[in-house]
Amino acid sequence: MKKTFLAIIASIFIVSPALAGGAIGISGSLYNISADVTETTTAGTVGGGSANTNKKSVDHDLVPVGSIFAEYTFDFGGITLGLDYTPGSADVSKNVQSRTETPTSGENKDTSTTYKANAEIDNLMTAYIEIPVMGNMYIKGGYSEVDVNTEDSGVAAYGNASGIEGLTYGIGLRSGSDAGLNYKFAYEVMEFDTVSITSTSGNKVSGDIDTAGFKASLVYNF
Repeated sequence: MKKTFLAIIASIFIVSPALAGGAIGISGSLYNISADVTETTTAGTVGGGSANTNKKSVDHDLVPVGSIFAEYTFDFGGITLGLDYTPGSADVSKNVQSRTETPTSGENKDTSTTYKANAEIDNLMTAYIEIPVMGNMYIKGGYSEVDVNTEDSGVAAYGNASGIEGLTYGIGLRSGSDAGLNYKFAYEVMEFDTVSITSTSGNKVSGDIDTAGFKASLVYNF
């Protein structure tokens, strides 16, 4: 169902330039990215031969992000439907997280090992609706999908997770929807579902990723 929904909205990219009310644009954002991460190792991989749980809150502030979008504004109510795509990636944590242990059994037994890990979000896509509320002010809601790629060393690889779902909401101000060049400014929040990835050795990492920040957009209305 979600793929069908995105496919329908994606058609906006094709038809918007050909229709009055259609628009295309580019955006630049500054996002704060945060995550609460829990790693659970299997028994035997750390000293004492028992499972171990490590928790960490990480963040990466003022991350610059660029995106492209297409949208269509209806005459009725001035409601806008659109699709926004971010082609790049961004690290969840500003710094690589690390710790050093000497396991007494199992993986890396009797060897001082430094475990390093980070993650990045990639291929962010958002289908959205913008509803005018007062003058040129609007509220925004949307459905987002993103891929999460792990970057780790010292342990068996965790791999990646694709198609993590989330909700987007925000409030903004637009200059108008007349033909020609216009602009939008917005504050937006994205809250994603819990990501859970299991490594080849049975260790598990899970976390909730959220973003919040300001977005400036240039829009060309047809």
